[in-house]
Amino acid sequence: MVASSGANPDTTFYIPIAQPYAQRRSRMYTCPEMRYFPWARWPSKRNRITLAAAAILLPAGALAFMQYRSLVDLESKSKIAIEENLRQILQSVARNAQGDMQTLAREMLMPLGTMSRSPENLKHALGRASELHPEVDQFFVFSTCSCKVENRFALLYSSGELRRVSGPQIGADADVARILDAYRSSLALRPPAESTRELLFWQQTCSLPNEASHSFFYVFYPLKNTDVAGLILNPQYVRKEYLNRLIPGLLHGSDTKAAGSGLAVGVFDEKQNQIYANASGIKNYQVKMAFAPVFPNWDLAAAYRGSSIEGVARASFEKSLLLTAFVLCLLLLGIILTLRAASREMSLAAAKSSFVSNVSHELKTPLTLIRLYAETLELDRVKDDQQAKDFLRTINGETRRLTQLINNILDFSKIEAGRKEYRFVSSDVAEVVETVLRTYEYQLTDAGFEVSTRIDHGLPMVAIDAEAVSQAVVNLLNNATKYSEDAKKIEVAVAARDSHIAIEVADHGIGIPRSEQQKIFEKFYRVSTTLVHNTKGSGLGLALVKHVVEAHGGRVLVDSELGRGSRFTILIPIPKTESAPKKAAAEVRGYPVEEGSHH
Repeated sequence: MVASSGANPDTTFYIPIAQPYAQRRSRMYTCPEMRYFPWARWPSKRNRITLAAAAILLPAGALAFMQYRSLVDLESKSKIAIEENLRQILQSVARNAQGDMQTLAREMLMPLGTMSRSPENLKHALGRASELHPEVDQFFVFSTCSCKVENRFALLYSSGELRRVSGPQIGADADVARILDAYRSSLALRPPAESTRELLFWQQTCSLPNEASHSFFYVFYPLKNTDVAGLILNPQYVRKEYLNRLIPGLLHGSDTKAAGSGLAVGVFDEKQNQIYANASGIKNYQVKMAFAPVFPNWDLAAAYRGSSIEGVARASFEKSLLLTAFVLCLLLLGIILTLRAASREMSLAAAKSSFVSNVSHELKTPLTLIRLYAETLELDRVKDDQQAKDFLRTINGETRRLTQLINNILDFSKIEAGRKEYRFVSSDVAEVVETVLRTYEYQLTDAGFEVSTRIDHGLPMVAIDAEAVSQAVVNLLNNATKYSEDAKKIEVAVAARDSHIAIEVADHGIGIPRSEQQKIFEKFYRVSTTLVHNTKGSGLGLALVKHVVEAHGGRVLVDSELGRGSRFTILIPIPKTESAPKKAAAEVRGYPVEEGSHH
């Protein structure tokens, strides 16, 4: 860059701007030999993010597929497990029935082996037992000795009457014959491994065509000698009372909830007539088994109300699948947030790198001018007083620019560290703005800008940090001068607007695309247009404006159109105790700036 001293041609000198270094740096990275080094062609940001996403999503997809296959396999196994669970519940019903009968037999029949067999004692004891257990229709004791017929006997107690049958009469007595047949049948069905001292059960059903069946429920208890005691249960008691007490009481403590419906249990007789059910409307029971050993002629059946084994397994599969999908969505969300954070960090790193480069240029250029002009003045090479004043004016302007840039950097550093403090003092906003304009009047005029003002006086006093607000206005003015291009006209206004004091700075420059208007207040962000790219800047000015205004409880609005300029509005709230002058309500234009990540 060549500068001339005007009247004195001998004072021509060169200003070494950082152009040669930039050119050398550009040539260094565009050297043909550098294209063949692998580190000279790193993948772009988008490609790196794509590779990272693929490296994470492919294993996640494989795991999701394997989990789905496992759930499908688990569904088929769940059907078997659910069926076995129903079978276990039915077996517990049968075992509880057996336990009840064992308790009853030991309580009522065991004493018969040790007490006297005299009619009076037996009648008294069995009568007392009948009073305690009305569910027993008949008690009996008989001898199993087959050595001598005359030694055989049978005692039958029913309805308060004790009857003894002995000797040859045993074979002729129908009641005794029926009891002996039942005992022999129960012996035939007893497993060989069971002890001869175990209880025996038998169920005998008598029925005629077109008549209801009649069942006899026998319980046999072997005594110490060859005698056997036993009882016959009342069939009505078994059907109507005992089953109603046994099954619901057992199911109440079981985990019978599945697919939103409870467990249905039914009892079927030998003709497959349903004699008990804890739920109505069940047509298809999935699991059936014999109600042995107490009621061997009957069947127990179980099903899920409102569903089937397949339905329960499918519901479990769908629930597990939904849970897996939910976890997978959380994983994908975490991956997306991680990639987004990584992308943001990469963008921030790139922005910081650009910031360092821009700030270095912003610092180096004015320092070079200041040093050059200072050296020229020091060597007394300028003979013209007017030119010397111009040099001093240039040094003063560049010093102001450096001061503003350094202040921005220091304030941003304090904001990032959370150490930025504001000193609020009741001040006149109009006076603060006028002071800024007077301070920068020559700099703006010298740059060829025409500044028109519309500042209302008599505005309410508000508590502000005058220095911070001044810096915010200066940043807006600097932006206006940088991006005004040939339309060098700036408008500044201060007025009351509703419950706020509005400070407007408008230019007629290049404008801001609508898609970028929400981003320009982010730290290090610069609009990606050709003019902005060629115009140096730190990318901190508007971020500082936003932080200052929000620290005062206000808002920043931006209204811009490409090719027609931009209007920035700072709104500072007026305290409720103050009342603004009555003015016609002004239209609030622009878009409110949302909270940025740097707060």
